[in-house]
Amino acid sequence: MEVYIDALTHYGLKLYSWVDLQVERGDKRFQYVVLDPSYKYACACCVDGFYQQYLWSQGKSYVLRLGTYNPVCRVPPEVEVSRQLERGVVGFVLSPDRHGFSLLDRKLDFIYQVVESRDMLLYLKGFSVREYMALRESYRFEKVLVPLRYFRGDLDELLEFGEVYFVTDTPRSEAPLEKQVYGSDSPYSGKGLWESVSAPYLPEFHYNNFLRLIKTVKS
Repeated sequence: MEVYIDALTHYGLKLYSWVDLQVERGDKRFQYVVLDPSYKYACACCVDGFYQQYLWSQGKSYVLRLGTYNPVCRVPPEVEVSRQLERGVVGFVLSPDRHGFSLLDRKLDFIYQVVESRDMLLYLKGFSVREYMALRESYRFEKVLVPLRYFRGDLDELLEFGEVYFVTDTPRSEAPLEKQVYGSDSPYSGKGLWESVSAPYLPEFHYNNFLRLIKTVKS
């Protein structure tokens, strides 16, 4: 049997409420599908997507949720992030470029402290490498995931950071395979869950690499 993990999807958002997700097909199945709650039609604070996905994912054992936050949110991070933690997340996703904030905004410190202390995943979608380098001076992250679809910098700048992993729908020659995880960006990409899968099946890329990352998460 071929077993997959999709490390980046947008299912559960109202934009995609029409989707009837099927995680098994013949001798293939998705063990986990990770839900990214950030999207450009969200409210200014960008957290409404999380609650849409939380409601949609009830009873779906294959779902792993990400939390999110934007410094413009009127709810303090200590309150909002704690709410999301109580509902179960394996990490957080930040989209500074798309949602107009800096990685160095002090309101994000609470998220960074949580990620660091709980060994959680930190997804960064569209960000300044210079800001990330400054952030590393204050925090020791173990699992930073960079979706390449949203990254506009030079990949070589990130290869030196041992904690960085790349999320992509197809293995990339620029990075070692052990530093890459499969993530389709479906259905935002315009493709469905199974339509997004690249052939041939590579156990490390499609499953094992991400499984290793979530094994030590303290949710």
